[in-house]
Amino acid sequence: MKVLYDHQSFSGAKYGGVARYFYDLMYNLKYEQGVDVELALKFSNNDYLKNGDIKHVAPFSFFLGYAKTNMLFSHINRLNSAIQIARQNYDVFHPTYFKDYFLPFLGKKPFVLTHHDVIPEKFSTQYAALDGFDKNQKKKILDKSSKIIAVSENTKQDILDIFNIAPEKVEVIYHSTHFATFQPNPEVKISTPKRYLLYVGNRDNYKNFDVYVEAIAPILQKQDDLYLICAGNGSFSSTEQQLFSRLKVEKQILHHGIDSDDVLYQLYKNATVFVYPSLYEGFGIPVIEAFACDCPVILSDRSCFPEVGQDAALYFNPDDKENIAFQIEKVLDNAALRTELIQKGKIRLQDFSPTITAQKTLDVYKSVL
Repeated sequence: MKVLYDHQSFSGAKYGGVARYFYDLMYNLKYEQGVDVELALKFSNNDYLKNGDIKHVAPFSFFLGYAKTNMLFSHINRLNSAIQIARQNYDVFHPTYFKDYFLPFLGKKPFVLTHHDVIPEKFSTQYAALDGFDKNQKKKILDKSSKIIAVSENTKQDILDIFNIAPEKVEVIYHSTHFATFQPNPEVKISTPKRYLLYVGNRDNYKNFDVYVEAIAPILQKQDDLYLICAGNGSFSSTEQQLFSRLKVEKQILHHGIDSDDVLYQLYKNATVFVYPSLYEGFGIPVIEAFACDCPVILSDRSCFPEVGQDAALYFNPDDKENIAFQIEKVLDNAALRTELIQKGKIRLQDFSPTITAQKTLDVYKSVL
């Protein structure tokens, strides 16, 4: 069986959860007997591809500026994908995003779509213009797909509710994390405070970051050796800096870049606790990354989090600042509880094996032939 993947999640993304998902999927499927994976991509600065062995692609410099150069190479990659799709030299096509450019070239070949979340739909005022997002286009491609993979039961229900898709068309296959088998490079060292709360990812409104900071500010004020490290997504905005100053915690909130898996691994490994205050996620990959790195986890009780974390995490109402602070202080003050959460995280992690994700996805591919 030959599976073709397209360029969409790799053209302009150096890092990112969706690109990581598809890279790990291709990496694990290529070791399955009788499976050939092909990525239709010519140009990319994606770090997973650069450091892996899925496909050699040419990097590019931003000679027209960031946005215009990305747009140019995205168009070139789209043309290349369209040509590969039209050649029909594959058994199953798996687009890596929701643009419908490929439909005229697909013929009768089946295609499988992975749906990660409904963030643009649930937070439409914030994401109305994201990547030219069009709910009708997304509905069309979901309807035409042979099968849909949802990354959690919560996401599956969202798909059914918002897009009116037949339940039998949607298969739930959980994400996995490469950190489950990660071998860290001992030569990579990072400097972090001895005690810190870890936050990973972007700080968009639905992430509930401002409420989280307001909730933990009294804790930081009482414990001047405790810090909050925010990993990834660029430096703090002026609005965020003003918030920190108003709460008198600006010296205890730090930003840390993520320029390699080794850095992210150490940030989890060294953290006192990982906290995820988001109002909504489709799956929440950082949850299982923390499990894999022996980091205790505290989560919002919304959307997919109770499904993914089960009894391996503590939970709070993300609208209740006192409840957020209470759960965090419970872990900070109880070493035995931290150890218990770490051990439960290791057990829960066994349900998110990259091998399981690849095998279940392969079963979906076989079902559409």
